[in-house]
Amino acid sequence: MTYALAALVGLTVLLCGSVAALADLARERQPRLRPQGGQALTGALWIVQAPEDRWFVNGEPVSRRRLPGLLASQPERTEIRFLPAATLPLGQVSRSLAQLRTISPRPVVLTLPQKQP
Repeated sequence: MTYALAALVGLTVLLCGSVAALADLARERQPRLRPQGGQALTGALWIVQAPEDRWFVNGEPVSRRRLPGLLASQPERTEIRFLPAATLPLGQVSRSLAQLRTISPRPVVLTLPQKQP
């Protein structure tokens, strides 16, 4: 009788664990965010300006004086997008965008950070 009781308890624990794991597997996953307007990150050069005059190109830190060479070396179909930090003053964003547009052989598009709900 003790073996039957141990087997029944073991089977019950196994069944409860399986049901709990099944609920977790069936849970709907959170949607993944896509870039604004359905644009893919490939084929675009993302230039980010952070506070304290720090610059990043596609996630890699760069100095401001390297930007003209990087912009000139991009293939013709590359989109150039400028994403300033939300904490930068409007005047600084305007000056930086104007500077990027003068040193870039192609149009530079301003992309503003989206507010998270």
